Amino acid sequence: MTEPIWENTLDQRYKCTVTRNSQYSGQLKILDEELNKILCDEEVRLSYGATFGPDVDDLRDWQDRIISIVDGV
Repeated sequence: MTEPIWENTLDQRYKCTVTRNSQYSGQLKILDEELNKILCDEEVRLSYGATFGPDVDDLRDWQDRIISIVDGV
């Protein structure tokens, strides 16, 4: 498995990770650890190749997407 570029846990329940697909794309996954169910598995942008970690604008986009998905559950 590829090492995450970014990961976090929301509400001590939703494990969120972004792993690299290519220089400018990654894979966002959201796992509901309580139900052991994947809520999201989609490609996302990696600005500037995420050489030193995620770009602040990418991070904001991912977090907005995560909140939208989790709020819809």
